[in-house]
Amino acid sequence: MYNNPDETTEPMEELQPKPVVPSTPPAQPPQAPYPPYAGPAPALQPVGGEIEVGEAHNREDALTIKFAIGKLNDYLQWFLMVLETLLLIRFLLRMFGADPANIFASFVFSLTQILLIPFDGIVPSPSLHTNQSFEISTLIGMAVYFLIFYALRRFLRIAISNPEEPVE
Repeated sequence: MYNNPDETTEPMEELQPKPVVPSTPPAQPPQAPYPPYAGPAPALQPVGGEIEVGEAHNREDALTIKFAIGKLNDYLQWFLMVLETLLLIRFLLRMFGADPANIFASFVFSLTQILLIPFDGIVPSPSLHTNQSFEISTLIGMAVYFLIFYALRRFLRIAISNPEEPVE
């Protein structure tokens, strides 16, 4: 058909574009699954009046300080538990007569010796053998360190607690 020049071709009819059908807009725009972020939640308002921006900032600072003191209290409790455990291990090793040449025993003795310097010589330690002794000074040190940490933790707890109501 295209190769034969004698053949006449009829012109094709022109293609007309399809009419555009106006689409109907949806009744409501699609909703987001949750509302857009509008910043931090507003602080609760006191019943008697408006809260100022400075008061909200002070409240946040107070909560941050309260959290930090609470964390310090937790760390002090953890440190007290480690300290008391080390002193108890020292007491038991001395009581059962552990060899001071042993690497673990010498490590525990040297680590806790610094902590027990204030309590050395308070009470003589009864001994049956050369390496074996009932170290009363270690027990006294455990009790004193417990009382110091207990008082410090109570003070910190009082610092972050609300004042108590007066008794009438």
